[in-house]
Amino acid sequence: MKFENNLCYCNPAHGGWGIIRVAALIPESYLLFVCPSACFRHGALGAIQHKYKNRISYIYISENDIVEGYDQCILDGVDELLERTKENIRLLFIYVSCLDDFIGTDLDKVTDELASRYPKIQFRGGRMNPIASSTKLPPAVTTFDAMLSVLPGKEKLDRGISFWGNFVDVPNDNELVRELKRNGHEIRQLSSCSDFEEYLKMSDSFVSIVFKPFVNYALLRLEKRTNASHVSMPISYNIDEIEDSYKQLSEFLNEDISGGIAGDIALTKKEIERTLNKVGDMPVFVSDSATVFPFKMADALIRYGFNVQRIYASEITGIDSPFADKISAEHPEIKIIQADHPNAVIRNTERTEALSVGEEAAYLSNARYVADINNDEGMFGLQGVRILMECMYSAVDHEADIRKLIEEYGGIV
Repeated sequence: MKFENNLCYCNPAHGGWGIIRVAALIPESYLLFVCPSACFRHGALGAIQHKYKNRISYIYISENDIVEGYDQCILDGVDELLERTKENIRLLFIYVSCLDDFIGTDLDKVTDELASRYPKIQFRGGRMNPIASSTKLPPAVTTFDAMLSVLPGKEKLDRGISFWGNFVDVPNDNELVRELKRNGHEIRQLSSCSDFEEYLKMSDSFVSIVFKPFVNYALLRLEKRTNASHVSMPISYNIDEIEDSYKQLSEFLNEDISGGIAGDIALTKKEIERTLNKVGDMPVFVSDSATVFPFKMADALIRYGFNVQRIYASEITGIDSPFADKISAEHPEIKIIQADHPNAVIRNTERTEALSVGEEAAYLSNARYVADINNDEGMFGLQGVRILMECMYSAVDHEADIRKLIEEYGGIV
């Protein structure tokens, strides 16, 4: 199945991780956006919401700059920024807006010149082009490539394991972290790096585990500079699939990882049964604001016996496609709704008696109950399934204030 490729509606609940939040995960990094003055109002407001205001600056270009080029404007702007800022900048991202696709600023030349002026700072160029979202190199992919390009190649690697694709730490009491540590591995996670030097150690690990596919391009390029390797463990809420992924990881590492999770499986099954008994036949709506793979999540909930009636998504990604096809074929009664379709601006005014997993589906449907989950944050494996169940279980105890949830989480930036 395919969604319409047309004008998009970005609703207030479409929060999440844009290039600012992702790049700003690197400690002592700073972002400089080069764009017309109206281009980044949404981003500036979002940066304030998510408390990144002090790590972002802007060079506003004029019509003359667009016609004549603005390489020198960038160089002068960076000089002024570094003279005035009080931030300790180790990595400076310079992003140009989508109109630069027509102008063709040589960002490599600009960043090379800046590197010669400021040898203690690393500079990386980036392109803020939402139109590229449907290409093989969307902004999320190229941003991660810029982020990982600063990591040094290492001849000697340690027994550490780096996690990639999770924007919030997988908790220490998660079964994956527990079993890896039991086998003597140090776990490195981007969101827990305290300074730039600690971030640079992410490439010390002999193995990386990738949770979301948009990191693969950057990681493959990093591995050309190291002897490291990686294994993909895409986010899943299906117990059987999770168990299989641990068996595959055990084979990849040539050590036992899956043998210690029997208790976690039993505990997770009990939590599913407990939640299903409480939620009952209540309609369940699944949103891509809750998870990067909404069709995979919906398929798992259907398998567990939940009454999934709607799935809201803005796109169908590669890993999710087979699940979208399966649900369409086996459950034609389930409505699949393109969340960014222009018609989505017309939303329910009356409360819908349903449980929404994620805020976007809740906003568009005006669902009465909301499991407040965003972008798989802090959720992985069997523990992630239990967190999902706990959120669904507690959600039906009270009517959700959707406006408050949206304001607390903030817009995408």
